[in-house]
Amino acid sequence: MNRAKVADAVQRAASRTVTQEAAGWRLATVTATYTDGTVDISTAHGPVPKVRRLKGYTAAVNDLVVVLTNSDGNWVVIGALATN
Repeated sequence: MNRAKVADAVQRAASRTVTQEAAGWRLATVTATYTDGTVDISTAHGPVPKVRRLKGYTAAVNDLVVVLTNSDGNWVVIGALATN
C-alpha cells in the first residue's frame, strides 16, 4: 500500500471516530418501549437498545424522537416530534 492510501485511510478512520464520539443530537424512531424508562431506537447508523428517556415523556413505538448524545457514549431520548 502506498503512503497516500495509508494517509487517506487514517484520515477516514479519524473522521469517523470524531463523529461518533462528538456530543450532539440526532433523530431516531422508537422500535420498542420498556417499563424501566428505556426505549430501543433505530437511527441512521443502526439500532440502539435500551436508551433512557426523559421523565414525563411516554414513548410509543414509531415515535420520531430527538436523541442527545455525549462524548462518553451516553444517549437520552428527550421526546417525540409533533406530527400533523
